Amino acid sequence: MLPQPTTLTIPSIHDDTVLDCRIYTPPNFLATLLSEKAVWRKKSAIVAHPYAPLGGCYDDPIVDIVASALLNKGFFVGTFNFR
Repeated sequence: MLPQPTTLTIPSIHDDTVLDCRIYTPPNFLATLLSEKAVWRKKSAIVAHPYAPLGGCYDDPIVDIVASALLNKGFFVGTFNFR
């Protein structure tokens, strides 16, 4: 299960459509960053959901599994809903 994300929207430059996005930070990121031996490897990933017309969205279980695995490896993870 994914932790509570930071959410944001990105407006389209072509129309009034917005892209809903979520950003997840790795476990213990803040504690690691504040420690004396802080080393952040600057890893990040964007996880796209399965094909939207067939029901895929960023709440899809596959997105959850992949994003959780990446978070546990220390990645920042971004997800979004296709329009």
